[in-house]
Amino acid sequence: MTCNIAINGFFGRMGQSIFEASINHRDVRISVGCDVEEKISSTQNTKDLILTSQLQQQSDMFDVVIDFTLPESSIEVIKCCLVTNKPITIGTTGFTQEQKKFIKEASKKIPILIAPNMSQGVNTSLDSLASMAKSLRDYSVNIKEIHHVNKIDAPSGTAIKMAEVICESRGIDLGDVKSETCPIKFESIRERTEIGTHEVVFTNKSDEIRLIHIAKDRSIFANGAIETAKWINTQEAGLYTYHDYMVSTS
Repeated sequence: MTCNIAINGFFGRMGQSIFEASINHRDVRISVGCDVEEKISSTQNTKDLILTSQLQQQSDMFDVVIDFTLPESSIEVIKCCLVTNKPITIGTTGFTQEQKKFIKEASKKIPILIAPNMSQGVNTSLDSLASMAKSLRDYSVNIKEIHHVNKIDAPSGTAIKMAEVICESRGIDLGDVKSETCPIKFESIRERTEIGTHEVVFTNKSDEIRLIHIAKDRSIFANGAIETAKWINTQEAGLYTYHDYMVSTS
């Protein structure tokens, strides 16, 4: 059965990457593209794709939503999903604590998968980081992330997730990632069209260990988003992670 997907943030980098990647997924169809009115008004609908700035009005045309936008837009589309009883997979990052609470409450009524990174490589590396952090307790940790100049949140959601995994493994609180008292040190660099590089460095007086993930193409995130969207469309209400998806499908 074909899974009909609506993309919120259709004309963004990830929205377009997901649309292009969907061609290689026979069991999915991008049926609705949602974005701001000024972008929609200058583009015509096609036979197979409806473009809209009002996603709720097209709720009969899709089964699940993929969201790659900004936190405020994500919250609005979750409200739409609550009204229409649609599942959603979210790749947006930079949510405030209040927004995270809203998402958690919403997940009691609809299935929500939220992941700061949709790459299987990154998500697999989190298990390695947890093991390394536990074994290398006397090592300091620095995380460097590099993204394109238009990425707003810093540190990136992926860098924060990596730090959370490390701190949880060590039984300590991450706290404020921008505070000098944070147990993990971050370096955020914004360069031209950089897709995404994350480097975690464990250091002590004797040696240094590095774990690096370099995204060479946005298709790794796009394919991950499509696969998680198909999966979340079959789940009960709840808040899910990419790790939940990997465990369920392994």
